[in-house]
Amino acid sequence: NPVELFGPVRYFWDAQVYHTEIDKVVAENLKKGMSPKDAENAVPLRLRFYDYVGNSPAKGGLFRGGPMNNGDGIGIGWLGRPVFKDKEGRDLKVMHLNTLYESQPVVLVDKDNIPRADIPFQRSESQYSFEQTGVSVTFVGGKLDGQTFDDTAQVKKYARSAQKGQMIEFNTDNIGGGAKADGIFRTSTRGWFVLAHGVFALLFFFGHIWHGARTLFLDVFTGVDPTRQEEEFEYGTFKKLGDKTTRREEATS
Repeated sequence: NPVELFGPVRYFWDAQVYHTEIDKVVAENLKKGMSPKDAENAVPLRLRFYDYVGNSPAKGGLFRGGPMNNGDGIGIGWLGRPVFKDKEGRDLKVMHLNTLYESQPVVLVDKDNIPRADIPFQRSESQYSFEQTGVSVTFVGGKLDGQTFDDTAQVKKYARSAQKGQMIEFNTDNIGGGAKADGIFRTSTRGWFVLAHGVFALLFFFGHIWHGARTLFLDVFTGVDPTRQEEEFEYGTFKKLGDKTTRREEATS
C-alpha cells in the first residue's frame, strides 16, 4: 500500500491517526481479557513505528540527502508505553510535538487536558517543573515493562522521547558500512514528491506570466513604436533607415 511504499503523510501525524488506532487495538485486547502487558505487546510494531514523528515527511530535513536511517538510526525495538504520574497520583500524558515547531516545551497534561507538568524553556519562571510536581514514569509492555523511574533526569529523558510519539529504540552506532546516525530528521519520498511538483507548478505559473507579458508588451520589449509604419523598418525601402524623405526609387526598365 502507499504507506508501506512511501511512508505516512503529514496528516497522519497531525491528526494522530496511528496513535488513535493503537489505543483502539489495546482497548479491544483488554476487552478480550488480556493483561495490560500482553494487550500492549500484541500491537503490531509497524503500527507503532508509524506513530513516530520521524516518519512525518513534514519534519524531515528536505535538503539533507540520504535515507531516514542516516538520521534516526535503525529501529531495533519498542521500549513500552510510558505512564507518567505526578505526586498527586494523576495520570499524565505528553503532548506530541507540533509539526510546525522545530522545538517546543515538553508539556504533560491530565485526562482533562490541563497542563500539570512541563520541561520549560526558562527555568527561573517554572511552576510545573518535574522537580516541583514530582513526576515519575512506569512502563507497560515493551523492553522496559514493569520498570518505574523517579529520577528526574531519567524521567525527563523519557518525556522528551514520548513527545516524538512511540518510544522506539534505535541503533545509531552502526547503520551499515560503519557509519553512524547523525540524529537529523530526513524526509520521506513523499517530501521529494511535493517539492518537485511545487517547483514545476511555479515554473509553469511564472512561465505563463512571462509569455503572456512578452506578447502583450511586444512593442515595449522590442523598442518599436506601434504608431510607426512597418515599411519604415523594411530593409531597402529607404536609403536611410527610417527617413521617409529618402525613399528609394524603384528602377524602371
